[in-house]
Amino acid sequence: MRVAPTVTLTTAPGSLAGLADALRAEGLSVREIPLLSFGPPADWTAVDAAILRLAAFAAVAVTSPRAADTFVERVNALRVSTPVGQTAWATGAATARPLRRLYGDVRVPSSLATVDASAGSLLGGAMLAAQVGSPVLFPCGDARRDELPAMLRAAGLAVEEIVCYRSLLAGEDRALEAVNGADIVLVGSPRVASLLAGVSRPGDRPALVAIGPTTAAAARAAGWAPAAVAKHPAVPAVAERIRALARAR
Repeated sequence: MRVAPTVTLTTAPGSLAGLADALRAEGLSVREIPLLSFGPPADWTAVDAAILRLAAFAAVAVTSPRAADTFVERVNALRVSTPVGQTAWATGAATARPLRRLYGDVRVPSSLATVDASAGSLLGGAMLAAQVGSPVLFPCGDARRDELPAMLRAAGLAVEEIVCYRSLLAGEDRALEAVNGADIVLVGSPRVASLLAGVSRPGDRPALVAIGPTTAAAARAAGWAPAAVAKHPAVPAVAERIRALARAR
C-alpha cells in the first residue's frame, strides 16, 4: 500500500487559506508549522504621521496584502479621507482587495508576467509607464524587498516608506520540526528559506516548493534549489505545484 506524501506548510497563519484542506481532500498528509508570524511596528509614529499627510502624496503603492490591510485599518482609525486624484497601486488582486475599501480603483500590473519576474519590479514598471506623480507613499513590512522604491527613485520620484508590520521568524528547533519527516515543504518567505537551509543537511532535505521567484532565489542562494516554484502566490497555483511533486513521488 502506498503511503501518502507528507507536506509541511510553513507559511504564516492566515496565508493561503484553504490550501491545507484542499491538499488533504486529495489524500495528502498535511502538517501546518508556521515559521513566520507578524506583529505591529514597535512605534506607530511614522505611520500615523504619513497618513495624516496623505494628501501630500500623488500615489500609494503596496506590494503585500498584509501591508495593505494594516494601512487601510490605520487610515480608517485616524478618520483620514483619501484625496481626490490620488492613485493606488498594488502588485496583485490580494493586495488590491483591501485598498479598494479606500480607493474605488486600484491599479494592478498585467497578469501576463512570467514567474521569473519580481512583483515589485513589475509594479514599478507599470507605474513609470503610467507616468505616476511624485511623491509616492510605500506602506510595507520591515523585511520587504527594495525593487519598487529603488526603481521609482532611480526615475526621479520621491518615495516615503512606512513600516506597517514586523516579521517574526521562528527558531531553529521549530524549523527542524518542519523539515523532519516531510516529503515536501512549502516556503513562502526568503527568510524562512534561508532558515530551513541553515538547519537541514543537503542529503536529508525534502522537496522544496517556493511560493514565488523571490523566495526561490533566496533558497538557491542558501544552497537549497527548489523542486518547484508556484506561478502565482495563490492557492490554485501552489496546490498545482505540490500535487505534481506528490504524484512524482
